[in-house]
Amino acid sequence: MKVDFHVHLEEGPYSLDWLLKQADSLGPLVEQDEVKGSRKWASMLVQGLSERLQQGPYSRDWLELYRLRAKQAGIQQVCVVEHLYRFLEYRAYYEQHVHIGSDRLGTAQRRWLNQVANESLDSFVVFLQKERLRWEDEGIDLRVGIEMDYFSGGEDTLRHVINQYPWDVCMGAVHFLEGWGYPIQDAQERFSRQELIGLYSRYFDKLEQAIESQLFDVIAHIDGIKSFGARPDETALLPYYQRVARALRRRGMATEINTGYGLSKQLREFSPSYRFLEILFQNEVPITLASSATAPDHVGQQLDEARLQLKRVGYTHFAVFEKRKRSMLALD
Repeated sequence: MKVDFHVHLEEGPYSLDWLLKQADSLGPLVEQDEVKGSRKWASMLVQGLSERLQQGPYSRDWLELYRLRAKQAGIQQVCVVEHLYRFLEYRAYYEQHVHIGSDRLGTAQRRWLNQVANESLDSFVVFLQKERLRWEDEGIDLRVGIEMDYFSGGEDTLRHVINQYPWDVCMGAVHFLEGWGYPIQDAQERFSRQELIGLYSRYFDKLEQAIESQLFDVIAHIDGIKSFGARPDETALLPYYQRVARALRRRGMATEINTGYGLSKQLREFSPSYRFLEILFQNEVPITLASSATAPDHVGQQLDEARLQLKRVGYTHFAVFEKRKRSMLALD
């Protein structure tokens, strides 16, 4: 069975580059009726973009593009998750734990939060729960999850999110260190100035705390800090990989092979790296398959290659979740 267990319906900030990516997703629909490059094609594309913005990400028209892409790729199970920072109900959680002071980088992070926190968590869950049956009729299982940032001291808030809705999977992630977000463009220079071993040590310490909290079913993009574009000699990181893998095994928690995280960066590899993946296998840590798609045409991206990597390492099965219960499916 083919699955994609980590798909996002939208991700800001909302830049001109973001608009171009949306146009790429909508383009094939317009090209069914008009010749690409014609004036009418351009007019129809602008109209499609306008409707896309007005409807927002939680609309049947937009979700239908994900279903069509999954069907085209032969994917039989899709799990849609969204980052907690997208939801207005939990903006205060990020204001409490993320540095949003009056200095230059704090201002940049406040601006980022203003840009990305636009939606209602309740609207997200209710919408997808309604769409499940329609997807099932088309032969695709639609699962619903949440990706939450772990901060020390934020466990009660995350526990509330977890208990509030009937999630299929709850994913934990570390996107911020000491209040600074390594995926945020304006904050990345802060990370590039730091001594790398110390930086990665703090990241894996925080990741281990997230695992020990026992809040999550899956830890997302387990070496995701490399996405800011630099990593020390990986040999120096092997003890941290071992420590994290042992913690995952001890707590019975899964992670993922994420094909979208870090591919656009300098390291040009999946998350986890191949050496990290070998250590996870040695510690019998279950793995899910994840594209981290943020647009319909990204669904299933490079997951065939990810499956081959899992097989080369020694995995014969991968994990999926329903109502937070894990089951294992054969890779073949």
